[in-house]
Amino acid sequence: MRTTARARARATARVTAGPAAGAAARIRAEAAAVPARRAALAGLCGALLLVCAPVPSARADGHALTPPEILGVTVNGGRPLVLGPGQSLTFHATVTARADVGIHRRGVEISLFGPDGQRLDGLSEPAPGCAPTSATTAVCTEWFRVDTGSAEVTNDWAGDWRVWALVASSTIDEDPDHSITTRSFPDAFMMQRRARLTFVASPNPGAAGRDVGMLGRLTVADWETDAYAGRSGQPVTLESCAVPCRTVESVRSLTTGASGITGTSLPVTLDGSWWLRYRGTGLFSATLSPGVLVDVR
Repeated sequence: MRTTARARARATARVTAGPAAGAAARIRAEAAAVPARRAALAGLCGALLLVCAPVPSARADGHALTPPEILGVTVNGGRPLVLGPGQSLTFHATVTARADVGIHRRGVEISLFGPDGQRLDGLSEPAPGCAPTSATTAVCTEWFRVDTGSAEVTNDWAGDWRVWALVASSTIDEDPDHSITTRSFPDAFMMQRRARLTFVASPNPGAAGRDVGMLGRLTVADWETDAYAGRSGQPVTLESCAVPCRTVESVRSLTTGASGITGTSLPVTLDGSWWLRYRGTGLFSATLSPGVLVDVR
């Protein structure tokens, strides 16, 4: 039943968005796709922008104002979104923008698009908004939430995500055609399935010069079953550091097999800590196993 629900949700989540040719057309196209609370961004100041200061639509020298400029975007502070099974995560996206007349304090709309066209829109609370950093520049913030335990989220959500952003300058009510800008940022952030590593060393204590078996298992979050599952074919590295630990050594490169299990054996001559490292991919997070202190006697 849950798989069917996920399939239906995935089918309805394949949405694309892009700027229209003109500013007015862009507003109409995006208003149809954004939450109703902000659908009147371009034309109805009272609905989205709440308070509009009367600002002339042209500079004192008679030249028309230029549209605002979106300078950059950051999601989750620049860190990947790493999620385990059945996990809910609230995070924010920020857009830096500038305009000659300044950015309106409510003049922002951000949407996130996944590898398969999946879409996340912002939360109603806290409301999106822009905080000025100068007379012309502002940092705009919108909050989002993703829940891997929901029927909508499948493993296909893992990967590179695109950010689409709209900002409005302070002249939105008087001159909407020159007060709105949109921009798309491909591969702006990654959403990753959380990975875990276990590790054991045996026998421990071990005899000097004798082989010690090193065994580990890599599992990754399965967002469709709400559990962790073994992952085969992934490269991991066996690392160690002798006591006292001054230099970490990469001892051996391994590959996970069936059920994510990997292992090797090698002679040990000194007391030291051993562990496995997985460097991750665009789909799975990097992780380290807990270290094991091998006592050599």
